[in-house]
This record gives sequence, C-alpha cells and structure tokens, in this order.
Amino acid sequence: MDKGATTLKKLCELDFDAIEAYEEAMQRLEDKDIADKLAEFRSDHMTHTDTLNKFLKARGEDVVEGPDSKRVLTEGKVVIADLLGDKAILKAMIANEKVTVKAYKEASDNDALSPDEKTEIASFYEDEQRHHDWIKTQSEKL
Repeated sequence: MDKGATTLKKLCELDFDAIEAYEEAMQRLEDKDIADKLAEFRSDHMTHTDTLNKFLKARGEDVVEGPDSKRVLTEGKVVIADLLGDKAILKAMIANEKVTVKAYKEASDNDALSPDEKTEIASFYEDEQRHHDWIKTQSEKL
C-alpha cells in the first residue's frame, strides 16, 4: 500500500471511529437539540467514509468497513464523560474532533494524494473544523 492509500485508509478508520463516538454521545446527551446537531455531524463522517472508500477502491485497495482499535479510546471518552453530564460529553467530543482535525490538516499536505483526493480532503478538513468549533461553542455555553 502506497503512502497515499495509507493516508486514505487512516482517515477512513478515523471517520468510522468518529461515527461510533457520535452515536455514543447522541444516546447520552440530555440536550436533544445538541444531539440532533451531532447527528448531522455524524452524517458528514458517513459521507467522508463513503468518499474515502471510493478513492481506495479506485486505487485498487481494500475498502475500510469499520473503525480501528482506537475506537475504544474515542468511545470510552464519551462513555466515561456520561457520568459527568452534557458538558463533559461535549469536552470528550472536542478531544476526539481535535484528533480528526489534525489528521485532515496533515493529509491535505500529502503529495501522494491526487488533486481530486486533495480537494475532497480539504473540504472534509473544513467539516472537521466546523464540527470542532460548534461543539466547543456549545460546551462553553453549558
């Protein structure tokens, strides 16, 4: 697997991790308006996995079908935070999104990706920044 495919695979696994963390958070949040917004963000991550898998397939690589072993960490933060309420759940989601934002930022500079892949990754990076910023703002309001 070349460097570009490895990057796409890691991003896809990270998005699958995020999907599961969002599902955990949505189930635990008391504020249903915030949970509804997180459902939108989860949908963005689902779009990311679909697109990243199309890129992997076009490269002749196996698609990613689910999260990697880090999911225990991303989900675990949310499950533990549930003991402390909505603000703690959102703080856990902020920590998860920081990882995703960083990964997409790094990937956007990867010369092993095609121009089409870079364009999509730049768009996904913007999604991740938007997710992070919105969650952070909501957390600060609580």
